[in-house]
Amino acid sequence: MKKEIIKYLNSNFPNLRGKVHLRFELGEPFPNGSNRRIKQVNKRVVTIFEEIFDQDDFIFLYIKDWEDREDPMFGNTTPEYLYELLDGKVIEEEVGFELDEDEDELGNTIEIKNECQIKILNGVVSSFPYRKILEGISHYEQGREPSLGQSVFFISKNKGILFHMYDDRGCIIHSNSKKHLRPLYMKYNDWIVDYWRGYFDGVFKEE
Repeated sequence: MKKEIIKYLNSNFPNLRGKVHLRFELGEPFPNGSNRRIKQVNKRVVTIFEEIFDQDDFIFLYIKDWEDREDPMFGNTTPEYLYELLDGKVIEEEVGFELDEDEDELGNTIEIKNECQIKILNGVVSSFPYRKILEGISHYEQGREPSLGQSVFFISKNKGILFHMYDDRGCIIHSNSKKHLRPLYMKYNDWIVDYWRGYFDGVFKEE
């Protein structure tokens, strides 16, 4: 399982990115910490997720976990919550790395390699508590618990889709084919991040 999905990602979604993507706004215009924001975030993200994935779709979960690195702003106050939700699932592990940039004493840019733990599992959509996973992500920067600080990617090889909710602000859907994303662009156009709207219009509007 581990080798299969890593090989697939390296070939189709290098650096966990596709050739085309859509980015949806989840939390705006409601203020941080408000019940209205959390309610809208969870309604929108579940709607988009269930539009993409059918309950009997076979998917992979690809999780990046920085077990030894504390978030200086938020902290992962319930670090085991995700794994409690996934209890009973077979999880394979791999060591991964993320590249970051910093400056040395002379002002030169240097690359820093941060180690993370990769967790991989698979199954049909209905076997995952995806609503609670997405809700946990929505809580992370909103001062609510239980929260989920890991990065979680939902991947369908059959549909050629990679779904990632990064926090309460938004989610990104990657693909290598515009035809897989155009229906989302049409149906949920009002939810597209306004900052990127001109770019997405140029990519997905019918010619």
